Amino acid sequence: MLTSPLSNHSAHRPSRRWSLLVGALVLTLLAHLLVLQWLNNQLESIAFFYDADDETEISVSLLRPDPPLAAAPPQKLTPPAPPLPPPAPAIAANDQTVVADKPTTETLPAAPAPSTETPPATTEAAMPTAPAPNAATDPNTATAASQETAIANITALFDKASPPPPAELVFNVVGVSKDGRSLSGSGTMQWRHDGQRYTLDTEISALIFTLAKNRSEGELGALGIAPNLYVEKRFGRSETNTHFRHQSKQISFSASTAIVPANGGEQDRGSWIWQLASIGRGNPGKFESGLNLEMFVASAKSVDAWRIRINGKEQLKLPDGEVSAWRLSIVPDNQSIDKHFDLWLSPERQWYPVRLLHEDKKGNRVELSLSKISAK
Repeated sequence: MLTSPLSNHSAHRPSRRWSLLVGALVLTLLAHLLVLQWLNNQLESIAFFYDADDETEISVSLLRPDPPLAAAPPQKLTPPAPPLPPPAPAIAANDQTVVADKPTTETLPAAPAPSTETPPATTEAAMPTAPAPNAATDPNTATAASQETAIANITALFDKASPPPPAELVFNVVGVSKDGRSLSGSGTMQWRHDGQRYTLDTEISALIFTLAKNRSEGELGALGIAPNLYVEKRFGRSETNTHFRHQSKQISFSASTAIVPANGGEQDRGSWIWQLASIGRGNPGKFESGLNLEMFVASAKSVDAWRIRINGKEQLKLPDGEVSAWRLSIVPDNQSIDKHFDLWLSPERQWYPVRLLHEDKKGNRVELSLSKISAK
């Protein structure tokens, strides 16, 4: 009579324990799902590493229908083709101040060259003019012509590069999405080199999650950084690779079938900061307020032209004290999802980046503020 209640009581214990265990597991899974959903909602505010997949595709497809409209004027305005040469001298006059305008001066003379101005050859000159619109139509050809000019100008101005010493930089990160939601986290840049080759690992984290990271590796030369490979990985997305093929002078992408001509000097979305630091450290006397430069930066799918302006020096407060830093404003071209960057490089800190602000065209913003430097 006494054994029956005891056996019933002991039989209920496992079932209660299993119920509690299952309930705890369900609550844990729900909590993780909520955290993952929250992180996905916040990711837009730290999008300075990468292009938005949809916007990039749409912007490229919209550019391709435009060439027929640009080709239409040459057909009915064959006589007005001569008016094109006058703009070339006008732009060349302003060429001394704005480095980024020089790509235009080299593309315009291509139009007068085919038209030899001999009356019998007018019909044949109209035929060579057709390839000129095609060159402007083809993004790769236009990019290649602009790259040659921009790289030559930078080379003429900055003839020496001195990469900062190896170090690990730790940043405080604050992202604010377009609707006002904010996300705080931390970031690291691990910069390593032996004077000939370099690696750069950049990472942004929040809570226990790695939200975005990239890796750049390549060689160091007289003109600074020459990337060979750029790897990008962000939360919830597949890893992408961008290859800089220096022998064949091409840039290719694992996330795109595009192949972009390369003329040397192109950077990736991790190395561009350190290239600017390298040329500033190598030629500090040539860093001047009001100077305009142009740099070509490869992402996961494309290569964009970035216009860079050196604004001047500012005083910044860091955890270890106040420092003076050059402020640079960067405006990517219209095809990029980026709206603008502001970058601060401090000569007092070996030209390391001490602050970075970014805003994309959606209105999302992110700020990185240096909190610690550890020598490597």
